[in-house]
Amino acid sequence: MKSMHFAVCDSTQKIDNKPSKKKDDVQSKTKVEFDNLTTNAEPLEQDQHGVKVYRLPNEKILKLFWRRNKISSQIWAPHAQRFARNALILKNRHIPTIDVESIFKLPHLKCDAVLYHELPGTTLRSWLRAHSGNDQQDKIQQFGQFVSRLHDKGIHFRSLHLGNVLVTPNGSFALIDIVDMTFQHFGKSTISKRLRNLRHIARYKEDRQLMVSEGDNVFIDSYLEASHLSEADNKQLRSVYFQLFLT
Repeated sequence: MKSMHFAVCDSTQKIDNKPSKKKDDVQSKTKVEFDNLTTNAEPLEQDQHGVKVYRLPNEKILKLFWRRNKISSQIWAPHAQRFARNALILKNRHIPTIDVESIFKLPHLKCDAVLYHELPGTTLRSWLRAHSGNDQQDKIQQFGQFVSRLHDKGIHFRSLHLGNVLVTPNGSFALIDIVDMTFQHFGKSTISKRLRNLRHIARYKEDRQLMVSEGDNVFIDSYLEASHLSEADNKQLRSVYFQLFLT
């Protein structure tokens, strides 16, 4: 266990508050080092390329990012580096998320990787499945306030859905799977970005059903009350919400 930890630290780029290194400065890990790192690891997710998420014996998570095609944004903005950068910005904006330990290249697999500490908790989707009544209603109301907080901080999380929001042991929320995200340098999210994020939340049928199972207006009422928007913006957001979740 201990030797595994040092193997990671010796051959990876550390993530801290300093400006990120250039892409070419990110260290590489050999096949032998990778095999040693993933010995006795538990595969959590896989796709056509193979296993893409491992839980290591030391309870850290190793996530792999393959380039999906020859013409890809990963050429100039590798997903592992975006993941680490987004985690740092979220922390700086006081949004709970993953603690990234390091990023590195895996040339033999033609991909990049990020190593991070596993967050305790369960997804909001799983939490809502397991609860009902006032508990579920309170959590949906809390989620509305949380999404408003993201937008007030200029955070646009394009993968925002109930499977990428974690309910932590103390009942608060944290974000996971944070690659697909943009940030405004100044000011709150625009109304167009808020509307797009509503559509992201509504992308899965089960999520839509869970969101309105304890009342049609719980989420949107909570969101709008926390957002302090104009009457016109409130009307537009409420209209789109009802189209997405209740029709």
